[in-house]
This record gives sequence, C-alpha cells and structure tokens, in this order.
Amino acid sequence: MLSFIGLGLYGMNGISVMGLDLAKKADVVYLDVYTSPIPQDDISSLQGLIDKKIIAVGRDFIEDGYDIINQAKEKEVALMIPGDPMVATTHMDLRLRAEKAGIKTYIVHASSILSALPGETGLHIYSFGKPVTLMRSGWAPISTVYEVVYENLTKGLHTAVLLEYDHSTDFFLKPGDALQSLLEMEEDFEQGIFHHETFVLVASRVGSHFQSLSGGKLVNLIHQDYGDPPHILLVPGKLHFTEVDALKTLLKIDEDQITDNSSRAQRLAVAMVTRYVRASKKALSKARERGKAEGKRHLDDLFENVECYILDAERFLNMGKHELAILSTGYAEGLLDSLRFIGELEVEW
Repeated sequence: MLSFIGLGLYGMNGISVMGLDLAKKADVVYLDVYTSPIPQDDISSLQGLIDKKIIAVGRDFIEDGYDIINQAKEKEVALMIPGDPMVATTHMDLRLRAEKAGIKTYIVHASSILSALPGETGLHIYSFGKPVTLMRSGWAPISTVYEVVYENLTKGLHTAVLLEYDHSTDFFLKPGDALQSLLEMEEDFEQGIFHHETFVLVASRVGSHFQSLSGGKLVNLIHQDYGDPPHILLVPGKLHFTEVDALKTLLKIDEDQITDNSSRAQRLAVAMVTRYVRASKKALSKARERGKAEGKRHLDDLFENVECYILDAERFLNMGKHELAILSTGYAEGLLDSLRFIGELEVEW
C-alpha cells in the first residue's frame, strides 16, 4: 500500500492522528521536502513520534516514482507531504501510476494554504479564481501570471499568487521581490493591473504561532521585511462588504487602503470588446460590399455568421460576460480573415 499523508500547514503540527498511525505502521516513510520548507527540528520531532527514520526526497525522486512504486508492491510505504497531498499534480500522477500497478493507495487529507487563506483573511472561498505560481525572472513565462490575474479580475475573483520555493538551494522568492516583478510585468503588458495603488495582501507562515498577515496598497508593502518563509501573495478582486469588514477587523487594514482591483480590469475588457466590435462591424460592411461587387453571393451565409458572432459579443458584453464577448469577436474576426487566407476575398481592417 502507498499512503499519502498530509502534514497540514507549517511544519509537522498539522498532521492528524490517522496520519501518525499510518506513518508508524509503514515500513518505509518518505517526506516531500520540495513543496514547502520544513524546519529540520520538525523533521527530527516527527521521527521521534513515529519511531522510525524519515527519508527526505525532492521533486525528481517523486516524479520518477520508480523506487516508491516498487517498494509499495511489497511493503507499506508512506509519503508525507506539506499541506494537502493532492493539491500538487505530481502526487496525483504518482497515485494513478501506483493504482495502475495494482497498489492500493490511501489519502490522509490535511489543511492546504489554499483552503486556509479564506479563513485567515475573511475573503469568501467561492470568490477565489485560478491560483498561479510566480517564479524568478526567466524561469517561467511571466505572461502566465499576468494573464491569470487579469482573467480573474475581469470576473471579480481573487487570485492566490504562490511564490517559488527551491528546496535544493533553499531559495524562496521574497514578497518584496515578487511585488517588484508584478510592477515589471505591467511595463510589458500595460493593462493597468499592477501599479502602486493596487490592493495586495501578503500572508507569511500561515498556520504557525508567528504567522503574519499584511495588506494595503502595493507601494506601501513592497519594501517591508516579511521574515522567514513561506509567503504567499493575494490579489483581491471585487470585495463584498463583509470581506471589507473582515479585512479591517482581522488584518487591521485601514479602509482607505482597500480598493476594488477588478473595476479597472472590467473597464479594460469593456473598452477592448467595444473596440473589437467596432472594427469587426466596419470590416464586415466592407467585405459585404466587395463580395457583392465581385458577384460572390455564396459568401452571404458566412457573412451572416460573422454578424451573429458580433451580435453575440455585444450581448455577452451587456451581460458582463467579458471573456465570452472577447471570444465571440475573435470568431467573427477569424471568419473574415479566413477569406483572405484562402484567397477568396480581400478583407480590409
């Protein structure tokens, strides 16, 4: 059997009685040390509790999974993981491979930073969008981070921005450096999402007795010292009045520091769709005139589809469904462009 045992938040204190029992019964116990930093003292204490050696392993060992799966065919193997075991896709991949090899798997769930943030900040859990990880400059496409935050904000959703942790070098991206990276992204994308007035939260060492939660305008947070990791950033979207009350009460944030980050993103989406719709209508009108002049009546059905997509874009925009509005204008433009690509009709934009 292969057991995935969640350790919960910050170190070993979040492990459950069930998790301890399975670890004690296991023949081999591994510890994932790449997901989040675990103090060496906690590892030593955990070894004392289960009365056996704990083998610390990194991402490569778990992704390969060869030794774990082979041992689990003959023995009871436990893999202890910070947070909740199945939040990381690497662990789910290992579980699926084990099951396909005929190995029974068992999960001991625990608290995750993603499930803890709503309780610690007062932000509603159903108002969180897709999370994203911010890496050091050059390590991953910065466009991904920007696009995720922007997409969430257009829907009024909050974004949890995880910060890179590299256990092999004991590197953890500092919140100040992460905030500076967000400002640098803005210089490239220029959509007005990140600026000195952007409202941001910084959560540090959540789950420990010395956790820290800060919030305010980005310019007031970027130069602060947040101490030891782990840290996580939050970019709030549209805030319910109860969320504002929680931020003021729990995090002691002054009301003048709390702003609606989503309002600007939504205005940008509206302006973008309006501009695209206007251009598409103009191009469609010219294409119809040229098609009629050239006797290409067989294109009428295509022109009608283009018009339907434009009308859909306007309808979605009025409904506040900005993403669908942008997609509809894209379909309209794509159909018109296809005529030019196949040499059927020259379309002017």
